[in-house]
Amino acid sequence: MDETREVLIGQIKGYLFQSEDSLYKVARILLENNEEQIIVGYFPLLGEGLTYEFVGFYKEHAKYGKQFVVSSYTQSKNFTKAGLIAYLSSSRFIGIGPKLATNIVEQLGVDCIQKILKDDSCLDHIRLMSSAKKEILSTVLKDNFENEQVLIRLYGFGLSNTMVYRLMEHYGLDAANRIEENPYLLIYEMDGFGFKKSDQLALNLGVDEKNPLRLKEALKYALHMVCYQQGFTFVTKSQLISSTAALLNFLTEDRHFLEDALEELIGHRQVIVENERVFEPVLYQAEIKMAEGLIKMSRQGKPSFSREKIKQAIQEVQKDLEMIYTDLQQEAIVNSLSSKLSVITGGPGTGKSTIICGILRTYAKLNHLVFPCEELDMKIALMAPTGRAAKRMEEVTHFKATTIHKALGYNYEGMFTKNEKSPLSVSLVIVDEASMMDTELSASLIRALPSACQLIFVGDENQLPSVSPGNVFHDLIASDLFSTVRLRQIMRQAKDSDIIRFSNMIMEEQIDYRIFSAKKEVYFYPCEAGNLKWMLYKLLDAYLSSGNDLFGGIQVLIPMYAGIAGIDAMNEAISNRYNPQEEKIVREERIFKKDDKVLQLKNEPELGIMNGDIGKILEIVKKENQEILVIDFDGKILSYPTKNLDDLRLAYAISVHKSQGSEYDYVILPILPCYSRMLRKKIIYTAATRAKKKLILVGQIETLNQAIHTLETPRQTGLLSRLSQKTTPLSFADSNLPFDDLGEYGMENITPYTFME
Repeated sequence: MDETREVLIGQIKGYLFQSEDSLYKVARILLENNEEQIIVGYFPLLGEGLTYEFVGFYKEHAKYGKQFVVSSYTQSKNFTKAGLIAYLSSSRFIGIGPKLATNIVEQLGVDCIQKILKDDSCLDHIRLMSSAKKEILSTVLKDNFENEQVLIRLYGFGLSNTMVYRLMEHYGLDAANRIEENPYLLIYEMDGFGFKKSDQLALNLGVDEKNPLRLKEALKYALHMVCYQQGFTFVTKSQLISSTAALLNFLTEDRHFLEDALEELIGHRQVIVENERVFEPVLYQAEIKMAEGLIKMSRQGKPSFSREKIKQAIQEVQKDLEMIYTDLQQEAIVNSLSSKLSVITGGPGTGKSTIICGILRTYAKLNHLVFPCEELDMKIALMAPTGRAAKRMEEVTHFKATTIHKALGYNYEGMFTKNEKSPLSVSLVIVDEASMMDTELSASLIRALPSACQLIFVGDENQLPSVSPGNVFHDLIASDLFSTVRLRQIMRQAKDSDIIRFSNMIMEEQIDYRIFSAKKEVYFYPCEAGNLKWMLYKLLDAYLSSGNDLFGGIQVLIPMYAGIAGIDAMNEAISNRYNPQEEKIVREERIFKKDDKVLQLKNEPELGIMNGDIGKILEIVKKENQEILVIDFDGKILSYPTKNLDDLRLAYAISVHKSQGSEYDYVILPILPCYSRMLRKKIIYTAATRAKKKLILVGQIETLNQAIHTLETPRQTGLLSRLSQKTTPLSFADSNLPFDDLGEYGMENITPYTFME
């Protein structure tokens, strides 16, 4: 139906539905010609009997028929006596019945509301008016007047209904004032308001294109987005100016305005500059503190156990377990337990988990403890960046493991309670999947370690680095400051794995395509982007026909969110086909149904869930116009409020980054030309190594071959130079390169990683 904008003038006659967690309402209005019309939209409780002008369009609802969708509204100045009497005697004015309302209108006239708001002493001479009723009437009118005036101002800024509601929810009656004072505050205080939306709002309010406030906010935004999209901890001045100029569509001759604004930011310490490298203060401090902590660890004395004692303890462990560690595994155990900080890196099948188990048992022997025991629990902390990685670590080692966030006491305010003033009370920390650790999280961990604690990082240096800024695992290894053992030998029990063979082929950038013909563990099926969902249906049908389900055992990994073959489109298609439930909740264009597989996108300490957690919607509870999702997150069942739905996505298909730290029996990996901007060697390698039993690639061989020969963009970080005490060359060849994909694509509620991993 054509969404032609129209204006309806009428009075609210009643509400058919009012949502408790938003301003969404369904109301019945009486038009000027005495016809009734159903309107829907986001607006506060409007006075029954008052006349309003509603701007919007007609839409046909499948169940309820023709409705008028309200885009904005204003209160009409043409009040009628009957309308005013109905409004003043409505339920919102307790104790004001029709008689008293009639007296007010008769004695004060049709502009009675304006008179009362100006000076409520005009009510003193109204028949039947008590002081209590006067107070109620004056207060309610004032509250409603302020609310509606704020809404009218917000709509006047050209904002959508959704944005108006969110601003009112966040700021209340101060919403319009806050925006007029500084519309760029929305970038930092409101999810979904990136620079472009806030900037357009500022321009609508009359902010000049070269206003210093606008330029400084653009520079800060560009710095943040480039760092968080590229994984950098800094950009050069030239890169920042170029990126910001691209964001603002500035001409070359206008760059000096940006240079002046940058100098002002530097002067106020809103950004930090070091050797022409520009840092956000938070990332700068995190990198500095981490480097200081690591250097301090490297200079501290050796742990109390000698290498000879450790080797002797290993022999006892081997005797107990009736097994023999390889020479390299023994070296890894000895180096780890004889060093303050050590690194163990290796690909799948190289025995990393076996070594962690060996470290635990050897440490127990050295301390004359039985493995496991409560005293050992007090001395050792096993950690991983994600809940799933921690769970897998615990299953393999038979020792309690937890997320780094939980170990550091991540609280409701998003802060860590463990730090240098309140450190961890352990002697040994082992972090698995350490390649996923970013600068800020790593710095927080280093700060929380007691001085006598040993730290062991375990991971695969060939996997993707962290989503957030930093390249910590790589920089630790490259610094040569700490004991590092590289595991290259595939263990006997893993040598027959085609998945591991294929992973090594990726790293060697040379695939023997006969591996697909074996039809043993690695498969390849040709497919075009337009046919991807049908190919997925075929594969999932076969998987489900064996009595499996879509939760846990199988995972579709896709490199991009957007497009006809992106994560969002495939999630919608899979949900529609395999979960045709009618019980659902709709938020804008996203639909969640009972029994859907879902992914959490943001840390929520209040709910006890973290970014990357996957769950199943068990129930949608609707009670008194309020909707709550009951979700099972890996055994943790919680009530998920609908106000948090922006942080939830379907999870039948997820990104490769979100899969890190997890393993699945079956992995389906589409590799299509439409993903080419995201396909890199480490993407393919990381995805392939998530599979335990079968890896199914879908797409085009040429695209796969191109991807494995495409390296990741080197990350610009300062940690390595801080650790090695020397200046390392900038990792980006073109210092003037603008980063013009800054996370906003004309869509609301899209994260900076929309088109990224």
